[in-house]
Amino acid sequence: MKGLYKISAATPRLRLGDAAANAEEMTRLARKAAESGVAAIVFPELCVTGYTCGDLFFRDDALSAAESALAAFVRETADLPIVSVVGFPQRDGNAIFNAAAVTHGGKIAGVVRKRHLPTYREYYEARQFTPAPDAEPPKIFDAGGLRFCVEICEDLWAAVPPSSRAAASGVDVVFNLSASTDYLGKSARRREMVRQQSQRLGCAYAMACAGIGESSSDAVFGGDSMIAVAGRIAADSGLFAGESSRVDAVVDVDALRYRRRSATSMAAAEKVAEIVAIDAKLPEAEPSEISRSPFLDEFGEPNWHRDILAIQAAALARRMESAHSEKLVVGVSGGADSALALLGAAAAIDRLSLPRENLIVVVMPGFGSTGHTQSTAAELGRAVGATCRVVDICEACRRHLADIGHDEATHDIAYENVQARMRTMVLMDIANMERALVVGTGDLSEIALGWNTYNGDHMSMYQLNCSVPKTMVLGALKLVAEESAEPLRSILNEIANAPITPELVPGAAANDSEARLGPYELHDFFLFHFLANGTDAEKMLALARLAFKGIYPDETITKTLQTFLRRFRQAQYKRNCVPDGPKITFSLSPRADWRMPSDIL
Repeated sequence: MKGLYKISAATPRLRLGDAAANAEEMTRLARKAAESGVAAIVFPELCVTGYTCGDLFFRDDALSAAESALAAFVRETADLPIVSVVGFPQRDGNAIFNAAAVTHGGKIAGVVRKRHLPTYREYYEARQFTPAPDAEPPKIFDAGGLRFCVEICEDLWAAVPPSSRAAASGVDVVFNLSASTDYLGKSARRREMVRQQSQRLGCAYAMACAGIGESSSDAVFGGDSMIAVAGRIAADSGLFAGESSRVDAVVDVDALRYRRRSATSMAAAEKVAEIVAIDAKLPEAEPSEISRSPFLDEFGEPNWHRDILAIQAAALARRMESAHSEKLVVGVSGGADSALALLGAAAAIDRLSLPRENLIVVVMPGFGSTGHTQSTAAELGRAVGATCRVVDICEACRRHLADIGHDEATHDIAYENVQARMRTMVLMDIANMERALVVGTGDLSEIALGWNTYNGDHMSMYQLNCSVPKTMVLGALKLVAEESAEPLRSILNEIANAPITPELVPGAAANDSEARLGPYELHDFFLFHFLANGTDAEKMLALARLAFKGIYPDETITKTLQTFLRRFRQAQYKRNCVPDGPKITFSLSPRADWRMPSDIL
């Protein structure tokens, strides 16, 4: 697939000091990696000889053997469509450098020297090696569609890693050749550093750690190789493998570049890197695994449902304080969005130590309302201890339709929207009577699709769910239900598992939102990749076909994507005048994450 590359971090079983044997093992690993579609592979620090050779690095025979072994590796991998990054001791006059060779197509494309040499605790590298000169700029290798830089072990642990200096020039991957020892607690710290650097630079970070075969005279090398992508660990070999090991991850460079372009502080940084071009046609990869719930993958930390309610409560409580209001009004329909908004509003009331009676639930049956959803809405209000009111809007809507010359028998957009706008007017007027704030209930998915009525449910005094996609709304209700006592548990489960409907037209079929729009699971998939990764339509369709294979027919996926793209573009005029609301995942407010003209074709 376009823009996707498989990268690898390998830990070979080492024969300490036997450069020829080590080159053979690395050749075997590189060949196996190439057979599985890997575009680039990194090996550990000084892997040609082994890291723990000590003063043997001074010897001509050891250095000559390392040079010969590296040449053999380059020669034996010349036919492979793969870039390899190999650690070796490089002699240069009277100096020896801890170095990495970048090889492809039978050539060494470039050499990167270690800049920061540890000389503390178990490390004593400055005894044998010379650090890279400060004046030497970081190198970025451009191998066809893949841009990467290289740093060596301690370089990452330094105050300003070379990869941080190189990042401003744009790197998709950082390859780190490491010989990091292992003792209690170090593996977790190393893993966190790799994860954070990938997050900070908006790239993939592949670290290959020295392992079995290194000397254990005074320390142990666990061989914990790993790959992180944009702040998430994508692959980890774990510690103490008994044989050679390799971890792979597929990297979407288009997505990473979009994220970096969107982070203007990255673009503004000084560009100091030297660009090294590699004449390579690397194999593109198919995704190894595609999440059908990317919002949860990105934002679903442990207890994420509690975090949503905590953010909503803190934000709404602050708004209540600034408005000098001690009451809230929520229109509750018996659907998922209003249920989550009600829970967030209740949490805000609790945060301010106000009585739950100050939370006013308004149930407003209309033309398409069913008795079941209306009773569910009232039961939910009572379950959270709110003050409940029922205002039937049917007669008011009929009078208004008659006033404007509508026959009421025509179930057109005016027929539907008069109900949404009437409900908003009722809520606003009750809020004025009670000196309260109207809490909006619409979610991120509906805002993206424009699936709301302009100046109807589109409008409120504070929009609680504006940054929560539909799939997370439903998931949060289920998780809150698990932690709740009866009757709230049963009510929330029933709401979360019910069909999604605005209930504006009599008859169940006419009200099924997903029958008209397509599955929200697909819309949220497209919305995430559109906002987070800048993915184009062709690639979104290809990803969705793989992710939802066997779940939705191709026709449904294609039609839903077309609907998403069309409605997202058309709905910008609604998003340009949305109420305030807290950012929880992505925000489509023009004051926050998303700005675009509302009249774009």
